[in-house]
Amino acid sequence: MSILQGEGAEVSEKEDPISSRVTGRRAAMTPPRRRAFISREMCGDMAAALVIMIVTGAAFAALPLAEDVLIVNNVAVNSNPVLLLCTGLLAGLALAEALRQGGYFRFDQLLAPWETVRGVIWRWGLTLLSLIALFYGFGMAQYLSRPWILGWAFLATFGLGAGRFGMAWILKKLSLEGRSLCRKIAVVGTDEIADLFIERAREKESGLQVVTRFTAEEMAVSGQGAMERAQKLVEAGQLDDVILCLPDVDKAQMNQLIRRLSELPVHVALCPDQFWLDRGPSNITSIGSMPLMTMHRRPLHGWANVVKLVEDKILGSLLFLAALPIMALCVLAIRLEGPGPVFFIQHRQGFAGEIFPIVKFRTMRVMENDGVVKQAQKDDARITKVGRFLRRYSLDELPQLWNVLRGDMSLVGPRPHALSHDEYYMQIIADYAFRHKVKPGITGWAQVNGFRGETADDETMKARIRYDLAYIENCSLWFDLRILIMTIAAVIMPKNAY
Repeated sequence: MSILQGEGAEVSEKEDPISSRVTGRRAAMTPPRRRAFISREMCGDMAAALVIMIVTGAAFAALPLAEDVLIVNNVAVNSNPVLLLCTGLLAGLALAEALRQGGYFRFDQLLAPWETVRGVIWRWGLTLLSLIALFYGFGMAQYLSRPWILGWAFLATFGLGAGRFGMAWILKKLSLEGRSLCRKIAVVGTDEIADLFIERAREKESGLQVVTRFTAEEMAVSGQGAMERAQKLVEAGQLDDVILCLPDVDKAQMNQLIRRLSELPVHVALCPDQFWLDRGPSNITSIGSMPLMTMHRRPLHGWANVVKLVEDKILGSLLFLAALPIMALCVLAIRLEGPGPVFFIQHRQGFAGEIFPIVKFRTMRVMENDGVVKQAQKDDARITKVGRFLRRYSLDELPQLWNVLRGDMSLVGPRPHALSHDEYYMQIIADYAFRHKVKPGITGWAQVNGFRGETADDETMKARIRYDLAYIENCSLWFDLRILIMTIAAVIMPKNAY
């Protein structure tokens, strides 16, 4: 894919035969590219039809597993294959609609099977369980053969996964340069925004070819030849979209340009500035009928917030009860070692910067909770003998389960730092305060990736913050469970903990 530099420049004759056709010098060698019978918009409907066929076909393939005779009210009833096939069709229709509502039939999603197959299988499981519950609710569960259900579930799961990857492979082949689903675009603009758009477009969509670039002046003013070249590209089937990358054009010139482009039978879209390039389609929202772009969003809202709350309360309660015997032994060991309080309470920043008292087992001979808090270091003389063992295996953090039950913390989230450390790092790390967009956690994505304990320099803290922000952007129940499982390994085989 070649992009010529300069205003109004097109792809060179050597690199792209389109310009030779437009100039008429190689018309005999470059036949018109016929407009594809199948468009990208149609691929979503085909994918939905494939889902319905896979689920229904799996129901048919599992029929040999259906029991020949079922007992209903002490009366023998033959298994009805028509009923089972209708059940498969109903499930296929319901799953296709669920996937459509979730955006799984968008062309970009069809090209990314590794990122979407888990969501497809998850929705298939929910559809199957809902259907079974429906049969039980109407007193018809006896008509569903259990071996058939298991066989149907397995075959459909395998088929949906294989179909997702197979369709992605086909679409990627058809999206190669010059193929029927290759998206050919023209960019209007010559500044850095246009260059950035082309760079990002190449990164995010392989089936894309920029065939030419125009300046705003030559497109808006008649007699410059730009519209004529664009028209010939359309007639040759070599232009699908025109993208306007003109952040500095005034309203009158933009309206004139859009009116002229409305004559072409192509999609015309606007890329107003860099912010639109840095954020994906999920950031487009609206208030009333006004389209807006979300610059920052709450990481947890709606059902995600409810799931996080349930996770912390239920799983936190179970872990708290399970940890009570261990915490009792910790209390006994601290008491036997010598005088002093069992618990150490220090103020930390939580959600939205709210200050809360964090509870830990005392592991040092000092109780620092003022403007100067020194981090624990290797062979730190302040750490007691019992405290060294507790810190090594993170047993000193167990009382924070009480903070989770109180609502100050979550099981998983960015680890809270001392207030003096927060003040210092906020001055040197630009995105440091973003950590407070969620509740702090007992464990976190940074900790299970080796950034646990002392941060000896600013670069180490910056690396930890990158992991914290990555968690905030992608937090989910499954991500939390993954971190909790990884925490077990991190505690059993501790690194950088003293």
